[in-house]
Amino acid sequence: MGGNDFFRTRLTHSLEAAQIGKAIVIQCGEANLELVEAACLAHDIGHPPFGHTGENVLKELMSEFGGFESNAQNLRILTELEVRSSYQKGPGLNVTRATTDALLKYKTPYSNVSRNEPIANWKFYYDSHQELIEWASLNAPTDTARSFECQIMNWADDVAYSTHDLDDGIKAGMIIENKIDSRVERNVRERMKDEWDQNVWEEVLQRIRLASPRLGTEYDKKAKRRDLITGLIDEFIQASRAKKRPGKSFPSRYQYELEIEQDKEVKCKILKALVWELIITDERIATLRRKAEKIVRTLFTEFTRLNDERTRNIYPLDFKEKFDTAKNEWEKYRIACDYIAGMTDSYATRLYSRLTSGETGSFLETI
Repeated sequence: MGGNDFFRTRLTHSLEAAQIGKAIVIQCGEANLELVEAACLAHDIGHPPFGHTGENVLKELMSEFGGFESNAQNLRILTELEVRSSYQKGPGLNVTRATTDALLKYKTPYSNVSRNEPIANWKFYYDSHQELIEWASLNAPTDTARSFECQIMNWADDVAYSTHDLDDGIKAGMIIENKIDSRVERNVRERMKDEWDQNVWEEVLQRIRLASPRLGTEYDKKAKRRDLITGLIDEFIQASRAKKRPGKSFPSRYQYELEIEQDKEVKCKILKALVWELIITDERIATLRRKAEKIVRTLFTEFTRLNDERTRNIYPLDFKEKFDTAKNEWEKYRIACDYIAGMTDSYATRLYSRLTSGETGSFLETI
């Protein structure tokens, strides 16, 4: 979170996930390589500015207007919002059944989400996509079953997230041996719950220690980090297997399930929990998260002032057209949500500044 040319973005993460996903397909066999690559490249396009922080704010603000969830937004962008060639009628890509299904990590409609769960745990598709989900999941083993390609995409996402955030954390000096004290271990253990493995934890600490030498040239330090990250990624890829699904014949994308060696799956989860403890809860990141929440909340408030006739004027032209033809309040809230969710971090920050800054600014100023 926050701009830095040296750290990863959603785009670089998606490219890395696609590379890992293709390697898992080669390791496992039985999956469509191009389909996995497409799913990995598209799996984060629905993320709003500021990642999960922005997502949770929009989840809260849209809770009475059909909900918001980044995976559900992936599908909305692909099937309803993406601009096609002028000779094709209307927005939305003509996405195949298999590609759609490869993106469906969660097959629970918004109306069935338990409101007793923390809002960050709400995972769903939009109720308006019911027919699309049924079409994409035709003849699936169960209502919530993921296709083989979707399972590979999800594992590739976890591997990319855990290893590359670890790389960034070590590079930034946020994940180092002397910061991993008993409190951090306790918190990671609590996040892991029944999956905790002390031996895996000790191995992770040892490998971080070797990748963070105090002495040596900068080149040597980078090389040690590279050894750690590529070694972990290779382990996670090699730990992947295709397991034949028992029972009757299913569509090809459901004939196999992804099986991951237990200790490697636990290791990946430990890395994710460690990243959370030492990066996400860090004072520098926590203050940026608080700022991000304020930005997204303020933008949403400004773009949903429905009783103010001037509100339409602060939208760009294409969204003005949608705003003017919206049939009801729900549609206008969804338009505001779509606009904000499609912003980059820097664009949202600049727009927020333009709307709230004490100085008038110039109409020639580029957002």
